[in-house]
Amino acid sequence: MSEQVRFGGTASYIATEDLMVAVNAAVTLERPLLVKGEPGTGKTVLSP
Repeated sequence: MSEQVRFGGTASYIATEDLMVAVNAAVTLERPLLVKGEPGTGKTVLSP
């Protein structure tokens, strides 16, 4: 059984609870997640 990856932010990026739920749901369901936002808001931090 493989270990479940959970997103919780990083030392320099504090994620909201809603964002963590959405990212973790997408990972669990193995579905893509489209993240939109202004430049510099941390979208790239979410990419593997």
